Amino acid sequence: MVDPSGASPQRFCGLIPAYNVARTIPQVVEQARQHLPVVLVVDDGSQDETAHLARESGATVLSIPKNQGKGRALRSGFKDLLQEPWEGIITLDGDLQHDPAEIPKLIEEYDKTRPAIVIGSRMAEAEKIPGIRYWTNRVGVFCISWAAGQPLADTQSGFRLYGREVLESIPLWTSRYDTETEILIKAGMRGMKITCVQIKTIYYEDELHHSSFRPFPDTFLICMVFLKSLFWRRGRYLRDFEI
Repeated sequence: MVDPSGASPQRFCGLIPAYNVARTIPQVVEQARQHLPVVLVVDDGSQDETAHLARESGATVLSIPKNQGKGRALRSGFKDLLQEPWEGIITLDGDLQHDPAEIPKLIEEYDKTRPAIVIGSRMAEAEKIPGIRYWTNRVGVFCISWAAGQPLADTQSGFRLYGREVLESIPLWTSRYDTETEILIKAGMRGMKITCVQIKTIYYEDELHHSSFRPFPDTFLICMVFLKSLFWRRGRYLRDFEI
């Protein structure tokens, strides 16, 4: 169970994919380390001081020389962290749009229901989500829930707890924001349980918290994963997208 102080025992670690978030990464790392013994920041080819400041704030840093996308950063981080016997990995963004103080909520849900994945859902305060992001999320929720075979409240949230089993058993091939969709669909198709827990809805429109999510091209990539899943479901698995 979660320690009453809010700190996690040596069961879970943190993973933050980061790209040009030098002005926010120190705060994210420092707050996440209040709840997790180890926080790994994967610097995805940042052109600012993201890697240096993350390390100064207490994170372990893995640097990718050239920007390759959030999914590639996540996959690199998963591979690195799974070399140690963590029970699960908690992912969150480095731009302060996820509140590290809510990490215990994900752990509590995991301990209560033992799912493969816990998603921090922002839908309780959906009115705070910018219009284009809200509607792309709603479309994604409908399609991805169907493909995963279970209702999911928020399929685009990157604030998640992944149990070790799901990360060790599912091959991932995508490299951008579609990777988080790939994990959900493949986990669902294997009959793995996915749950959601309510978190704060935080969106910033200023330059300090600028997101690298591109609504149209990244939504297109997410849709392509969904379309490929129709072939997975029929058993016609392409090598690069086997489940």
